[in-house]
Amino acid sequence: MNIDLQVIASAKAGNAESFSLLYEQVQDELYKYALYTLGNTHDAEDAVADTFIEAYKGIANLRDDSAFKAWIFRILSVRMKRKVADIIKRKNTLNIEDFISDFTADTDIERETSDKVILLGALNKLSNQERMIVVLSAIQGYTTKEISEMLGCPHGTVSSKLHRALIKMRKMIEMG
Repeated sequence: MNIDLQVIASAKAGNAESFSLLYEQVQDELYKYALYTLGNTHDAEDAVADTFIEAYKGIANLRDDSAFKAWIFRILSVRMKRKVADIIKRKNTLNIEDFISDFTADTDIERETSDKVILLGALNKLSNQERMIVVLSAIQGYTTKEISEMLGCPHGTVSSKLHRALIKMRKMIEMG
């Protein structure tokens, strides 16, 4: 979904209603990204809420209106890195049950749940950066170029990390 540049300009000028429109346009994508990366609803909701607070405070400083989506994903990525560090400090593990309960359908739940557990197990064994890249690419549908802009790292790095992460996941899944 493309975001209207006029809405961004209006939000930058301090129009709260325009910022609300921006929120509505990207909050689902940000939440899914946070949920897949962090592994539970509570941390994902916190990270997204903090992201929007920071974005609201800093939107006037956004240099390129057409880069709004990359800018807000970069804010979320930084928030999630902090959150992951906090989780590691608390020695919490990612809660797969919360994730599965949010995304299972009513049809063929047992098979679907089993597949999701296997995929999530492999996803959770990746490094934080690899997991972010896989989620943004395979689940959110972003290109490696878009991901490199969101994460603020070179395109080639994103491409190679995505390739290596998918190979790792395939090996983990094949090994059971």
